[in-house]
Amino acid sequence: MDDARCIELNKIVTNEDLYVLENVKSYQFVCDECGVSLIPCSYKKSVNLRKPYFKTGKNAEHKAGCYAKATAKIREQAKTSRISTEEGFPLAYPNRFNLAAVKSAKFIHEELINEEPSDSKRIGAQNISSAANAGHTKTKQNYVTSSFQTLVDQYFNFPFDRDRELTFEGIKGNQYQQIFQKINNPIGKQKFRFQTAEPETKIFFSILSWDKPEIDNNIIKIKLSAGWWQQSAGKKKNLRPYFVEINTEGWQASVLTKFTERLAQIRELVKGTDKKALMAFVGEQDREEDFYRFTCDESRLMCFKVF
Repeated sequence: MDDARCIELNKIVTNEDLYVLENVKSYQFVCDECGVSLIPCSYKKSVNLRKPYFKTGKNAEHKAGCYAKATAKIREQAKTSRISTEEGFPLAYPNRFNLAAVKSAKFIHEELINEEPSDSKRIGAQNISSAANAGHTKTKQNYVTSSFQTLVDQYFNFPFDRDRELTFEGIKGNQYQQIFQKINNPIGKQKFRFQTAEPETKIFFSILSWDKPEIDNNIIKIKLSAGWWQQSAGKKKNLRPYFVEINTEGWQASVLTKFTERLAQIRELVKGTDKKALMAFVGEQDREEDFYRFTCDESRLMCFKVF
């Protein structure tokens, strides 16, 4: 399983969280659906090659009717092939992002993780279990979310099903693939590249550069791997990387601290490994002064993901 509920922290912990959670062994984890105890595995980046995961202990199984195990198999299949059918997508998923529902200035990674599953989620969970046992799938009830991290996980965890419906306030499009936009390198002799046909807000994403972020007063500049690459001395060099400029003026001190700590943790996690860290954010490309600059000022609409 890729996530579990931590009893002590009273929140959902993902497999990637295990990389940065201090003293993992001091916490207890359970299935968020049936409550069976789970064991965190493969979370030491210097030792384990496999990504982190949760498993049941010896002689322990998920309770009858728990959909978690069936869902895990479906999610694993989704990494390599499309799982949508004529009947629809087999799992309940967020198809609406309600920006107005984000009520606090908490760091994005902590939003709504203590919230109890909605009725639609529970109904979807029951259907998944029944469908798995019956050897077929049914369309599940979808739901609204205000967790940006959840949307990003959905986009990357289901790469062959990005035509699913999604409504995001302030962004044009009605599918995941229309709302997300990878930041691409310039082509050929181009020295820069506009990522959208016209100025507009998107959920942009790119792998992070190895360079350290620049922090100057209220401005944080995070360089990306996307940029103007050219051959130099027999090696390809990013002569002008795209970057995200974040204005933190008005942020609460605790929000800023958690963001910078998370960024440092992510960079440390991939350092010296073949892993890559990706940043996703809601923002716009500067089309007037510096074409390589993207701006994003809302901490709740930024997150990171490790591959």
